[in-house]
Amino acid sequence: MPKRGKIALVIAGGQIGLKTEEDSGHQPFLSGETMLSWLPEDMSQDVFLVDWSHQPSSHYSIRMTTDLIQILNKLIIEGVDGIVVSSGTDTLEEMAYLTDLFWAYPQPVIFTAATLPFDVPGTDAIINLTQAMYAASSQKCWGLGVLVCLQDQLFAASEITEETNHRRSAFVSPDRGPLGEIIGQDIQILRIHKRSKVLEGDHVPARNVELIYANLGGGELLIKLLSEAKDRDLDGLVIAGFGDGTISPSWIPFLRKIIRDGIPVVISSRCFMGRTRRFFNFEGSLNKLLELGVYDGGNLRPLQARLKLSAGLGAGLKGSELQKFLYSQ
Repeated sequence: MPKRGKIALVIAGGQIGLKTEEDSGHQPFLSGETMLSWLPEDMSQDVFLVDWSHQPSSHYSIRMTTDLIQILNKLIIEGVDGIVVSSGTDTLEEMAYLTDLFWAYPQPVIFTAATLPFDVPGTDAIINLTQAMYAASSQKCWGLGVLVCLQDQLFAASEITEETNHRRSAFVSPDRGPLGEIIGQDIQILRIHKRSKVLEGDHVPARNVELIYANLGGGELLIKLLSEAKDRDLDGLVIAGFGDGTISPSWIPFLRKIIRDGIPVVISSRCFMGRTRRFFNFEGSLNKLLELGVYDGGNLRPLQARLKLSAGLGAGLKGSELQKFLYSQ
């Protein structure tokens, strides 16, 4: 166990790794060694650096995040006691959530990011990274799954979302709040959250799962094109429906074809803190969609429903087992 007692820092791009270059603005050229130099010397000596990727987070995909998860698994097997992943804010909540769906180890994985690059006045890069290291080093975070460290707080990967993009208080956990706080070097856990069922084993999530939003009189052309996708061009579909999980009746013929072709479809609510409800029986309502064979996304946000469907399909789940997995939260 050569890395026992160490914390791994995995560099995964984003604004936290940007550096000002003359005549070219901010570029992802900041080295992992420079980021290590931000930490107190006694802390950095116990950090194992994995300089994985410096791409903007908008360049990542489900498949790339799966590669990252495999790296994190290997680090635990090799003996590290905790992991910090420095990533970008654009896809932070999705990358952390997908990782949490597969994270069966007690050792903590702490995602962190920055709303401003380290060389911009008022940056939160250095404090966020340092506090994430404190969290990854704390026994109090063991068994909590994947967490996100930002804004002097710890959030559950399954609860956090980006509320705005231009403030340092950009992330929130709607209706629930943070799991913990960082006060100095002390980690204080405020509550324990309920995690989704973890998919253990070496599963590869489905790649081609699409997401489409219901909107006033729109979307029909998009779902028509999806219904015409050739075999293996579409693995699954998530619909962010109106309110209780309703859609326009003009979508139904195309949706029926997608389901008939064996492609699983999940309905969720597009509301910020919404959930599906079996309240109505008109055409396009949740009840009618379930009769067609659509899976119920419950209180999953659309982005989460897409990732959970992708993970479930990759694990070979279908029918009642897939529905049960979507509800496990």
